[in-house]
Amino acid sequence: MAIEKAKWTFYGYVTPAGGKDVQEWFRGLPEAAQDEARDALGYLQQLPSNEWGRPAFAPLGDDIGEIRFKVNVEHEQRTYRIYGTFWPEGQRHSFTFLIGKDKKVKNDKRGKREAIRRLKKLKLPRTEGGTIHEFEF
Repeated sequence: MAIEKAKWTFYGYVTPAGGKDVQEWFRGLPEAAQDEARDALGYLQQLPSNEWGRPAFAPLGDDIGEIRFKVNVEHEQRTYRIYGTFWPEGQRHSFTFLIGKDKKVKNDKRGKREAIRRLKKLKLPRTEGGTIHEFEF
């Protein structure tokens, strides 16, 4: 019996005003960081969600998790995180990026709060909340 590989679709949050903040953040990263993000996501993309784990992914509670990746930029190691959620509800192998951040603190309470706020907006009726777009790598 063959094991089915997961094929994930990644989405980005779209603000009620139409902004694609995570997409813009990603495009603004150094090329080496973009490559590391693609590698981390390529790895996760091959796994079912119950096998997503450290170091690339950590669940944070409140239906959000973070995808993490590290890269040397200008002789300095930097860690980046993308907060996200398994969304849209009921759609298998879908993950939506809610906010992208440089990891500057160990416990980024502000980033988590913003991710939770954006997830709540996604759960509102489409005319009142945020929407999603297919993420471009």
